[in-house]
Amino acid sequence: MERRAFRDQIELLNLGFGDGAGVEFEALGWEDTLAVTGRRAQGAINADIDECDVFVLALHRRWGQAAPDAKPYTSYTEEEFHRALKLWKEFGKPEVFVFFKHVDAASIADPGEQLQKVLEFRKELERSRRVLYRCFEDEKGFKGEVDKHLRAYARGELPKADAAREIVVLPVEYVREVEKERAKAKRAVEKAKKAKKTAEAAAARAEELALAMAEGAAKAALEGRVEEAKEEFAKAISGTTSLRVLELAYEFYYLTGDMGQAERMIAKWLATSGAEGESAETAAAYRKWGLLFHMRGDLERAENMFRKALVIDERLGRVDEAAKVYGNLGVIYLTRGALEKAEEMLRKAMAIFKELGRREGMASEYGNLGLIYQTRGELEKAEEMHRKALAIHEKLGRPEGMAAAYGNLGLIYLTRGDLDTAERLLRKALEIEQKIGRLEGIATQYGNLGLIYQARGDFGTAEGLLRKALEIEQKIGRLEGIASQYGNIGVIYLRRGELEKAEEMHRKALAISEKQGLVKGMAISYANLGTVQKQRGDLAGARELWGKSRELYAKMGLGHMVKKVEGWLAGLGDG
Repeated sequence: MERRAFRDQIELLNLGFGDGAGVEFEALGWEDTLAVTGRRAQGAINADIDECDVFVLALHRRWGQAAPDAKPYTSYTEEEFHRALKLWKEFGKPEVFVFFKHVDAASIADPGEQLQKVLEFRKELERSRRVLYRCFEDEKGFKGEVDKHLRAYARGELPKADAAREIVVLPVEYVREVEKERAKAKRAVEKAKKAKKTAEAAAARAEELALAMAEGAAKAALEGRVEEAKEEFAKAISGTTSLRVLELAYEFYYLTGDMGQAERMIAKWLATSGAEGESAETAAAYRKWGLLFHMRGDLERAENMFRKALVIDERLGRVDEAAKVYGNLGVIYLTRGALEKAEEMLRKAMAIFKELGRREGMASEYGNLGLIYQTRGELEKAEEMHRKALAIHEKLGRPEGMAAAYGNLGLIYLTRGDLDTAERLLRKALEIEQKIGRLEGIATQYGNLGLIYQARGDFGTAEGLLRKALEIEQKIGRLEGIASQYGNIGVIYLRRGELEKAEEMHRKALAISEKQGLVKGMAISYANLGTVQKQRGDLAGARELWGKSRELYAKMGLGHMVKKVEGWLAGLGDG
């Protein structure tokens, strides 16, 4: 399937991008190699590798055909890879890309000989940090990776392989909970053994092993051994009903962008805690699911999950957890552009956190209220909120909160035109996000830095940063972020006068925003599309699109943006 998909994508690339970049890609595989007589068949394939500019290896569950005449290599696939890599080291070509198709956790836990070799190869690539490699879910994902990497190759914009290393910092409190549960399971084993209860001892021992593997996986992720962490988590979750293991695994998969596996962890969590039950664990699972749906842009399902969690938390009298859900609902309304409802939810959350003295919760809501003021254009109030949030996050040592606060403050200074201060703050935010390995935050700050360079007129650097952001957003499937980066790249094309490309990007952004009900995103896209039409001289088209933008800003109650758009409309005259 991937071989056919590869050729199809090459054809599409040559029809569009290839012509514009002055390059043409030719797909070449073993099936294109002529039959030979009297010499080693693999030699003909190796000769093709010697001549190519890019070597692409895609692996799933199989390592390849055994190669008795290719010692020390265990398959012809391995021989081909090392030949390409040796040529790259000596001559700088071919560029080597490796793609791995997603394998389910159950298979990773019990891989068999072929898959085990693939997994070992992945770990070796991670350890060596010599070769770019990525994972994909399906044919569409594979085509996207091929397209993205070949475009970057043709432009000379490939990142260094050693810059692709992931560090994943899992929440300390979850790791500690696993440690506590492991100690408890160990005591249960000893107690059952003394009582000569064999079955109980075996069950407790199995739970202790699962918790130990989860603990080891968290450590491996922290040390940058993410492939090893994937294997350890796959083993830990296989057959376990430990909610602490499932919770930690969910966080790992969420942070590494494997949203399908993260969702499977929640489903297993709910099956264990009882989807129809009213336990604290069930409420926590619904809240996690809400966060996942929100990240994907499925706001209706996200709200539904949060409200399920809220009902349980309120019935159980879990006031602090209910406050967190109010905050989550506030962010949902903010994303939709319903600012009054958003503020109502956030102030409910803030009131509870203040009454309970929960500074961490207060910091989160200060930040969210700051975003509302930012959206309204009330920058002084927004800055006050973000600085309050930052002070608490710094005192509590919460890097994720600090990064968000620095990023939001950076955007305020960008809006004011103080680009140097804005860049300093955004780079602080990016540095923290990279240290903790939070992909969503890394993407956000790359995008924000792209806006800095866009404002300076350095469109080449801006586009590079925005495309980095877009790549990560696509990896984690965050639709709001994808729409935002399409729009930002569209502005660069607009500034360059490339109106066809600009319109394509803004229409992509608009389509996502309309589908997800993102009112502010729709308003921005209509405004940008109106500017495209104005530059084309289509004043009637510009008037129509700007009119739609004005209506949406008015719906959100953003008077400062309504006035801005009305100024553009006035500039068109009455004709």
